[in-house]
Amino acid sequence: MPTARRFYRIAKAIHQRQLDLVVALDGVHDQHNLSAVLRSADATGLGRVLWYPDVKKPDKLNPEVSKGSERWVALETVDALTPRLVDLKKQGYKIAATHMAHEAVDFRSIDWTTPWVVVFGNEQRGCSEATIEVADANIFLPMLGFVQSLNISVAAAVTFYEIQRQRENAGMYSRSAPEKQIRALYSQWQLVDEQFSLDQLMTPPAGDLPEIDHPHSDGRSVRKFPEVGDQS
Repeated sequence: MPTARRFYRIAKAIHQRQLDLVVALDGVHDQHNLSAVLRSADATGLGRVLWYPDVKKPDKLNPEVSKGSERWVALETVDALTPRLVDLKKQGYKIAATHMAHEAVDFRSIDWTTPWVVVFGNEQRGCSEATIEVADANIFLPMLGFVQSLNISVAAAVTFYEIQRQRENAGMYSRSAPEKQIRALYSQWQLVDEQFSLDQLMTPPAGDLPEIDHPHSDGRSVRKFPEVGDQS
């Protein structure tokens, strides 16, 4: 049976997942970047990544970078990205491509509280022409120094946290998820194997995260740190 602490974390994550925000990777090939994007998506409550790999695609994720986030974030490898983007537009999503163009806008000016697909391009070439043509908006991250761009995994993380900020302000991380989402994540995360009760997950957990009931393996829960200014 799951501990009270694990149950709380799982239940909280199920209700906070923002499944109407999709991340798409257009030709990304670096193993580190793919793994880091999944990790940042999980950290900010985003649950879906579409990956159209470059010809030099990695054989697998880097577990030292992903830290198991591939269990919690649905990664779908696609043979062609444009048809999926068109299909998502028909479902009511808008497409934002990270592409520096004359009409590109600061990524913070977008209203991320509505359904979006945010596309990050290849490490050298950026987004494909086909993606740019289907996009509803081109976005950029302002650069105040001399370099013209960020690493794709860093740019993704920065963008995800702006999305999280806007959605938190709109109360989108503190509401009950629809039953369809709960059932889908219950299956995707294979929670039946950990003896989670689906019925218990239908309501967001109340109160604060329960205290850990056993010392952490590295001693963090029992180690006492000196107060500021304490020289002893």
